[in-house]
Amino acid sequence: MQIIKRNGQVTDFNPDKIYQAILKAAQTVYVLDDQLREDLAQVTKKVVLDLEDAQVERPTISMIQSQVENRLMDAGFVKIAEHYISYRLQRDLERNGYGDQLAVHLHFERLK
Repeated sequence: MQIIKRNGQVTDFNPDKIYQAILKAAQTVYVLDDQLREDLAQVTKKVVLDLEDAQVERPTISMIQSQVENRLMDAGFVKIAEHYISYRLQRDLERNGYGDQLAVHLHFERLK
């Protein structure tokens, strides 16, 4: 499978990049142990399956990130999702020249 990067470049899909991004978000919240690493590897596998099931010829980075966010939330990793989404939004601000003016801090609360 190939993906479309933000700059429009087409490149080969690498699931390890998803896993590494999730791990980075998780490290801001938890101390990583083997069980958490395995649980996050399962989240990554589900994202890959979602992308395959969608049968999109070339998914975009934004589509992939949305899948990651949804799967993290579905798996109950709300705090990791907060940090993953915050980082992505902050990077978007920086790419658009607002990184030195705005900072992203998300907090999710469960509703009954």
